[in-house]
Amino acid sequence: MRWAYNSAVFEVKKGNSGRHVKKKKAFYALAVMILLGAGLALFIVAAEEQSVMSSGLPAADRIRLHDLIRQGSGKNKHVELVDFYFGKQYIYAAKMVQFRDVYLPVFPNGESENASNLQILLWIRNDRNSNEPLVESQQDLDRFVAEFNRRPRSVTGILRKPIDKVRTLTADAYPGTDRQSLQILWARHFPDRQSINVLWGILTLCLAAAAACAVAYRRQSRSSRI
Repeated sequence: MRWAYNSAVFEVKKGNSGRHVKKKKAFYALAVMILLGAGLALFIVAAEEQSVMSSGLPAADRIRLHDLIRQGSGKNKHVELVDFYFGKQYIYAAKMVQFRDVYLPVFPNGESENASNLQILLWIRNDRNSNEPLVESQQDLDRFVAEFNRRPRSVTGILRKPIDKVRTLTADAYPGTDRQSLQILWARHFPDRQSINVLWGILTLCLAAAAACAVAYRRQSRSSRI
């Protein structure tokens, strides 16, 4: 009788222990997935910032659009563009109720708005790195262009090659555009070394924490088989 009672108590404890182990395994597995997901997102951001930083210098080169088209930017892709005007055909990679980004064709002052004079698109992207006002609707965009037309100024950003979709949309808006020579000027702040190092540091911590959770998960798995 006593033996049966002790056996029942043991089975109850064993069952409680098993449920506790399962909960801990589920926790560690979830933690690994969350940390790896965060690590992947951080890697994408850090790699992009590193790429931008390696493409130019902290000080932007001031250049007229006409000279940029004729001579190119050289090694420094961080430029301050002057002496231009915006074309009327805006390019949207994804046009939604609320804009995420827009590409504005720019033409040298004194030149006509046609495909032969189009080589640069100003890319305004609504994120924390943008150095231009948020453009969240067609009205915002119209106000931005109207204000620029009243008070022309320079724009600063990073020169990059556009994705194929943007090349195609630009060629549709301006038939005859030279797709291969087309560039975008990403209107954004130039990244600094300290912020990039912080991103890589947080990424390292995420990976270390994910590895620790993975080890803990394996230990729990082994203990549950004993």
